[in-house]
Amino acid sequence: MVKEKIENQNELDAEFWANLDAQEYKRKSNGHSYPSTPEYELMAKLIENINIFQPKKNQIVEGTYLGIISGQHIFSVRGFKDDVYVENKPGETKYLKNTQVGEIIDILIINIDDDNYNIQGSISAIYESRAHETLKALEEDLVVVAQIRSLNPAGYDIDIIHDSVTLPGFMPNTLAGINKLHNPESLIGKELNVMNESYSEQERTYIVSRRKYLRTLIPRTIEELQLGVVYDGHVTGTTPFGVFVEFNECLTGMIHKVNINPDWADRIAEIKPGMEVNFYVKEIIKDKIILTQVIRESIWDNIKIGQVIDGKVRDNKAFGTLVSLDDESMGLIHNSELEKIGYKFQPGENVKVKVLAIDRSNRKIFLTKAN
Repeated sequence: MVKEKIENQNELDAEFWANLDAQEYKRKSNGHSYPSTPEYELMAKLIENINIFQPKKNQIVEGTYLGIISGQHIFSVRGFKDDVYVENKPGETKYLKNTQVGEIIDILIINIDDDNYNIQGSISAIYESRAHETLKALEEDLVVVAQIRSLNPAGYDIDIIHDSVTLPGFMPNTLAGINKLHNPESLIGKELNVMNESYSEQERTYIVSRRKYLRTLIPRTIEELQLGVVYDGHVTGTTPFGVFVEFNECLTGMIHKVNINPDWADRIAEIKPGMEVNFYVKEIIKDKIILTQVIRESIWDNIKIGQVIDGKVRDNKAFGTLVSLDDESMGLIHNSELEKIGYKFQPGENVKVKVLAIDRSNRKIFLTKAN
C-alpha cells in the first residue's frame, strides 16, 4: 500500500524500486533484518512524510476520479488509506456526466464503515446543501422554477429547480393560482414559476406560492390589454349580477349580466366554472377589469357633468341614496345633498337627477335631484 501511494505520487522511479525489490528478496532469502542501505533510508524518510488522515463524516474532501468499478464511482483522496465510493445512481451521476478520469472533485463523506474498510461519499449532497443555503437566503419576491410531481388533498408535491439542483417542496391548493382551480390535475407534470413562502425545518421542505408570482404579472399584463380585441378565458364563478372570468393567466374580470351573450343572459345559473368564453375588455378601473360579450354603450360611457338623467332609487344607505341610471351604472346622492333637498327618497321611486361630479378612476357618479 505504501509503495503504491509513493508510486502514484511519482516520488521514485522504476529503477529505484527494482533495486529495492532485489535487496528485499536477498534479505528474505538470507533471513536478515532490514539493511541500512541508502534505498531503505530514503524509503523510511518518504514513509515519515506521508500524511495519513482519518476520514470524518460530513467532511468535504478533494478526490481524484478513478472511474466506475462494481457499479460505484471511485475516488482517490490524498492521505486516505482507502478510496471513497459514490453510488452510481441518477442523483449522483448527473453531476459526473462530463467528468474525466483524473479530474479532482469535491466529495462529502457521508458514511465510514471501519469493519469493511469502506468510505461512502456523495457529490449531490454538496450541491443540495449549497442550493439550500442560497435558496433560504433568497428574498421572498425572487422567482424559482417548480416541477409539479403529484397532487394530494392539501396541495402539490413539487421539485424546486435551483442552481441546477432539485430540492423538495410543497404548494398548497390555495396558493396554486389567482383563483380556485377548476381542474387541479391540469398542473401535474408542468414546470411553473413560483415564489418562496417559507421553509419547514421539520419537514425539510419549501412552501411555495404560484399565486404570489402571478400577482407580480398583473400590472404589466393590464397595461398590455387592448379595447376591441377578442380575449379567451374561463369562468371562475357566477353571481346573480354577472360572471367572473380568468384570462391571460393572471387576470380576473367580470361580465355584467346585461353584457353577457344574449343566448346565456337568462341562463346565468347554467354557466359553470371552467367553461371557456370569449369577450372584450370594456373598461379598466384601477385594478378592476370590466368585460363584455356585447358591444354597446351605457350611460357611463358618455355621461357629462350637468346632464339630467332619469333614474330609479335603489336603496338608502348611511352615506346617501343610491340611484340606478341603467343596468350597469349607479349614482349617489350624498347626505350633504339630501340635506339641501330636504326630501327622503323611497326605494323604487322614479326620479330625475342631475350629474354633479364624475370620478372616472373609481367609476363613481355624484348626483342631486333635478329641478
